[in-house]
Amino acid sequence: MKIELNLDRSIKLEGSKSILNRVLIIASFLDSSLEILNFSRCDDISTLTMNMKKMGFQFEERSDSVMIYPPSTINNQQHVFIKDSGTAFRFLLARLACLQGISTDIDISLQLKKRPVKPLIQVLKKMGADLKCTDYPFRINGTRLVGGEIDIPADISSQFISALLLIAPNYKTDLVINLKGKIVSRAYIEMTMKIMEKFGVISEFTGNRIFIRAHQRYINPNKFVIEPDMSSACYFLSLGALSKDGVSVECDITDSVQPDVVFLEVLRKMGAVISIKGKKISVRKGDLSGIDIDMRNIPDQVMTLSILALFADSETKIRNIKHLRFKETDRINSLISEISKVGGKIDYSNDVLTILPLKKKPAHVKLDSHNDHRLVMAFYILKAVFPEIEVINKEAATKSYPDFISDFNRICNIS
Repeated sequence: MKIELNLDRSIKLEGSKSILNRVLIIASFLDSSLEILNFSRCDDISTLTMNMKKMGFQFEERSDSVMIYPPSTINNQQHVFIKDSGTAFRFLLARLACLQGISTDIDISLQLKKRPVKPLIQVLKKMGADLKCTDYPFRINGTRLVGGEIDIPADISSQFISALLLIAPNYKTDLVINLKGKIVSRAYIEMTMKIMEKFGVISEFTGNRIFIRAHQRYINPNKFVIEPDMSSACYFLSLGALSKDGVSVECDITDSVQPDVVFLEVLRKMGAVISIKGKKISVRKGDLSGIDIDMRNIPDQVMTLSILALFADSETKIRNIKHLRFKETDRINSLISEISKVGGKIDYSNDVLTILPLKKKPAHVKLDSHNDHRLVMAFYILKAVFPEIEVINKEAATKSYPDFISDFNRICNIS
């Protein structure tokens, strides 16, 4: 099916929530204020900042930045509630476990209760964490953790590993993490390590082993700039791949630590025309062909590619993505269910997702986002081409991108 959108727009994005989540946990170790530029207002970040405020941290919004001020002492006996953010839950769980002398009750949303966390809890307990977690809400009694050598499954979520890395200054002894199984989202673990290095904590990642020397401390740079969110950029750049005139985003990727920068090469491989000039990335339509690609390291863009694959001239195969079953929803089954509604041919077997090009314009359908922000934003690419499509629970996009709907409406003139 030949599609060509008439778009010629540019978009400016908030800071990466993936980077900001990590920086906020690091900021909780600092003993002086930190100024963060290009802050994000998304729900995931709001969840983390709300709970940091309960701990005693103060946030001051300025014209182009946010100041974080540490408390003289962390508030004891607070009750933490985490709404839907798997990142905030896993990172805060590890951080609260090592707050010596501080007791916290932690509760989470129903959606989060469906997502895996047991491997992280088991490792924290092995290192001396005091977690009373038979049911929610459960009590965390903070203590200094031992460190040492631990094994953890790496084929479910990279956030387990990042959570353990971010609290590195707490460990009594050197930390050795042995990653078991196929490592998913390795690039996100490496991103965590790069951000930690910017704050003075060095680690080594060789093969399936990570090593961090004990007694390192985070150094406050006083000011930290968050890169524009490349994960959000990918939806607009994918739109550009369907447009003769293209779409541009303002994002300097020269020294980017974000894994989803690689998606530009995915678009290029499909046949999109890409131009990078300074801090501006532009993508416009080429002859789109299906591709065969391993997406283990950039799982957030599997949904984006799956939608774009419907407009290619041949089949697309996406490999090594079984860990998508453990996200906000089972993203593999959700894709199969919803793409089938528009007449798309899609199949998953042996950890390979196969998508065939659309043969005809879909009928008026309602696509269920399953309350998953990544599915909302991917489905809106389809809606840009077929405006009559409805996306249910589109408000879920605010989890990572508060202005997504309005920005998309501005570019595509859809509602």
